[in-house]
Amino acid sequence: MPKNRRPQPRDEKRAELVEAAAALFLERGYEQTSVGRIAQAAGVAPNTIYWYFDDKDALLVATADAFLQTALADYAEVTERPLVDQMAWLVDRLRPFKELVSTIHERASQSAHVAAWHTEFHAVVERLFEAQLPAPLNPATREADVTIVAFTLEGLVTHDVGAEASRAVYEVLLERVLASTTGAGELRQGVTIR
Repeated sequence: MPKNRRPQPRDEKRAELVEAAAALFLERGYEQTSVGRIAQAAGVAPNTIYWYFDDKDALLVATADAFLQTALADYAEVTERPLVDQMAWLVDRLRPFKELVSTIHERASQSAHVAAWHTEFHAVVERLFEAQLPAPLNPATREADVTIVAFTLEGLVTHDVGAEASRAVYEVLLERVLASTTGAGELRQGVTIR
């Protein structure tokens, strides 16, 4: 039997499946999107999905990771801006995906794979945030500080808070976090939070 399709590299096919899943998850939601529907959108048989992903949760993680990698690549554009602007950029960047963010939180309690990705996502955001601080966080309060920042940002992503109110939250949050850095009394010149 002659081949009627060119062989496709595994990474390329996987990316096509992630792209189809991402579009459907955003359009219809995770629960309303079946693996069969994703396969149909990608132009493959339903069992093809399982050659690339263990289950629908693995496809959700791959989708979330694709969004994260794109955001991280773009983040370099804002690292020289004030910390408040960086936070606003991150929240604005994630807001269109708020349903996906909610789904990740919901599925994390049901899927070890999703939970592991979510934990690593928090670690990435924490490292990015800490790298922008003028001094290290106080070790005694570090865990609480980064948790407060992460939960605040997630709350602003998933709730409809206006730009002005969000900016006020970023400013208060950063003032409090900066006050708990080890060099709080001697912050270097030029550190701008606003």
